[in-house]
Amino acid sequence: MSEVASTKMDPVTFEVLNHRLLSVTEEMGIQYMRCSGSNVLITGNDAATAIMQPDGALVTVGPYIVTQGNVLPLIVSSTKKLCDDLGINDGDIFICNDPYLGAIHQPDFATVAPIFWENELVGWVGASGHQLDTGGMDPGGFSIKAVDVHQEGLRMPPVKLVDRGEIREDLLQLILNQVRDPLVGLDVKGQVAALNTGRQRILEIIDTYGIDTMKTVMNLSIEFARKKLRDRLYELPDGEWREVQYIDHDGHESKIYQVVCKMTKQAGELTFDFEGTSPNAKGLINCTYAGLQAAVLSSIYINLCWDIPWNQGVRDCVEIRTTKGTVNNCTYPAPCAMATISAVIVTIDVTWRCLSQMLLSTETYRKEAMAVWSGTSMAPIFAGTSQHGFPFAATEMSHFGGGGGARTFADGVDTAGIVFNTTPNMPNIEDQEAEYPVLYLFRKHLIDSGGPGKFRGGRSAELAYIVYNAPENQLEGLFAGTGAEMPNAIGINGGMPGSAIRVAKIQGTDIGTRLEQGQMIPVSLEEINGKIEILSCKHTRSIIHPDDVWYHSWQAGGGYGDPLLRVPNKVAEDVARGAVSTYCAKDIYGVILSASNKVNFSATNKNRKDIRQKRLKKTNVEIPDEACYSFNGCGRQSVGEALVIDFVEDAVSCGYCGFRHCGTEANLIHHIHKIYSPLISSGPVRGEDYDLGRFNLMMLCCSNCGGLMDVQVVLEGAPRAFFHIRNWNDTGSSE
Repeated sequence: MSEVASTKMDPVTFEVLNHRLLSVTEEMGIQYMRCSGSNVLITGNDAATAIMQPDGALVTVGPYIVTQGNVLPLIVSSTKKLCDDLGINDGDIFICNDPYLGAIHQPDFATVAPIFWENELVGWVGASGHQLDTGGMDPGGFSIKAVDVHQEGLRMPPVKLVDRGEIREDLLQLILNQVRDPLVGLDVKGQVAALNTGRQRILEIIDTYGIDTMKTVMNLSIEFARKKLRDRLYELPDGEWREVQYIDHDGHESKIYQVVCKMTKQAGELTFDFEGTSPNAKGLINCTYAGLQAAVLSSIYINLCWDIPWNQGVRDCVEIRTTKGTVNNCTYPAPCAMATISAVIVTIDVTWRCLSQMLLSTETYRKEAMAVWSGTSMAPIFAGTSQHGFPFAATEMSHFGGGGGARTFADGVDTAGIVFNTTPNMPNIEDQEAEYPVLYLFRKHLIDSGGPGKFRGGRSAELAYIVYNAPENQLEGLFAGTGAEMPNAIGINGGMPGSAIRVAKIQGTDIGTRLEQGQMIPVSLEEINGKIEILSCKHTRSIIHPDDVWYHSWQAGGGYGDPLLRVPNKVAEDVARGAVSTYCAKDIYGVILSASNKVNFSATNKNRKDIRQKRLKKTNVEIPDEACYSFNGCGRQSVGEALVIDFVEDAVSCGYCGFRHCGTEANLIHHIHKIYSPLISSGPVRGEDYDLGRFNLMMLCCSNCGGLMDVQVVLEGAPRAFFHIRNWNDTGSSE
C-alpha cells in the first residue's frame, strides 16, 4: 500500500476492504452468469461489473470484459443527467445500450443501480453484458448493411428498469418485443440479480465498518492508483511513439480505414493523440468516444497496471486527444454495432504497441513488454429454430481463444484468450451441439498461425460445423470480423505478425452421406469435398443448407525478436507438435530438419546466413522524413535486443552484431536497411484477401548483419510508425 493511503487509514484495513470490493465485483459477475441464458455470457464471459462513487468515478472493475467495465461510469453520468427529474431512488435500476450515451455498442446492455445509506447516495454498482439479439436488420446484433444507428435495432437511453425494487414488466416486454431471442429477458433479469447482490454486499460492508470508512477506502483506492501509476511513469523514458493499424471492409465495400495513435509520455502523464485517423465509416465498424476511452484504458491497465487498481486514478494520468467524426470517435447517426470487434479492438492494438515499444526502452520493465495479442475479434452468428423448438440467435464464441502475444522471454500462450477479457473462456463443443442444431467437424489449433519470432506468438485455432437436426433443415448465418486482408497482431523487436482471419463456406459436401454410412468425417479444411467460397470478413446473412460447411479461423499473437534467433531445437519441437510447418521452419526460422525431425545445425547456420543476406540484397526503400527514430539522453541505453544507444560514444548500434548505424542525434531510419515483403513472408496464406496486395510487411534491418529490428504492416500512402525518446537516463525520465 502507498504512503498516501497509509497516512489516512490502517494499511491492513485498507487492503482488506479494497480486496473486498474486488470480490464483490467478481461475485456480481458470477451471479449474473448463473442467472443468464446467454451462451455469449456463459461460454465467453462477455460481461462486466463495477463499483463507482456517487459521481460515477470508477472504484473497481470486475475480472471480465474490461472495455465494458470502463464505460459503466459514462452510463452513470448519462443516467444522472437524463433521469434526475424522473427520480433516482433507493432500489432503482437503470438500463441503457445507446453507444452515444455511454454504451460501447447496442448488444451490450448496461445496467446501473444507486446505493443509498440513510437516504444518502453513497455509490453505484453496474453490470453490462452482451445480449443475444437487439432486433436490428440481421440476427445477433450485427447488421452488416446498416448505414445508420437506427437500422441496428433497439437503442435505449437510460430508462428505469426497476422502480424502488419492482421490475417494470412493461419495459421488459417492450425490450422482448424488439428482439428475436426470448432468452434476452432472462439475461436482463440476470443483470438485476447481479446489481442486487452488489448493492447488498456494499451495504453489508458499510454496516460492519461504517459509512466513513467505506468512503475513505473508495477515495484511497483511486488515490493509490493515481500515485502508483505516476510513479511508474517516472521510471520510464519520456518520448513520443506513433503506430498505425487498420480495419478492412465496412460492411458495404472493401475499403481500408486507418487508426493512428501518437502516444506522448511526459513525466507522470500519458497523452494519446489520434490525429490522422480515418473519418466515420459508412458501415457498422465505428465506435463512439465511449469505445475509444475504453480501449485506451484497457491497454494501459494490462500493460502498465498489473499491480495497480483499475479505476479513476488511472484515468487521471491520461489525456485523450481526438477529433469527432472519426472511425474511433464517430458522430451520430453513424452505425457502430460492430464497435467492440473493429474500432475498439484495433484502437487497443495501436495503443498496445505504443506502450510495448516504450516498455522495451527500459531494463526495469522490459520483461513486461508483449507483442499484440490476437489482433481482432469476430462475430460468427447462426440463427433459426433449435432442435428443441425455440427461436434463437447465437454467436459462436470459440474465437475468444485468440493467441497471446509473445513476451520478451517466452512464447505467447496458445489460444490464450481475447485481450480485453481478463477471464477468457471458450465454449465446450458438446454444450454447443446440445443447445443448437449444429455438428462440429473439428476445432483445433491452426498451424503456422503464431507470429514467428525468437519467441513465437500464441497460436489461434480453426473450426468447421454443419447444420444438424434443425427442424427447418436450415439455419441463417452471417459473419462480422476484422483483419482478413491484413493481420492486426503485430510483433515487437523484429517479431512478425500473427495470422489473419479466414472465413469460408463449402457447398455441395458429402458430410451427410458420410454420417449416414458411418464413415470418417473431415478433420481439416483440405479434406472437405465441395465448392469452397471464401467469404468477406463482413458477410451478410445467408442460408446455411444441410450440405454446407461453415469454416472460420481467427487471429493469433504477434512474435518477439528475429525468427532467425529462435533456438533450432525449439523449432523442431514446434514442427513435431504441429505448431509450425516444415516450410516455415526452413523459410522463416531458417531451420533445416532431417526426415526424422532432427536439426541439421550446419545446414541451419548456412540457411540463416543466406536469409540474412537475401534481406540485405533487397531494394532499400525510401521512407518519409516524418518516420523519424531519434534519441536524447545520457549513459548507455537499449531498445529491446535490437538497438544499443551509447550517448557517451555518440553511437546507435546494432544489438546483434555491434555495427554502428549512426550518431545519437541522427535519424536512425536513414541509416538502416528497409525492405518491403509480401504479407506471406510471415507465414502461409491463411486468407485469400491477402492476395489483394494492398498491404506489405516493412522490415527494418541492420544494414550490416541483416538482423530484424522491427516488422510493421504498412499501407501505401498511410502514416508510418516512429519514436522519439527524450531525457533518457538510467532511472527513466527527468522529473
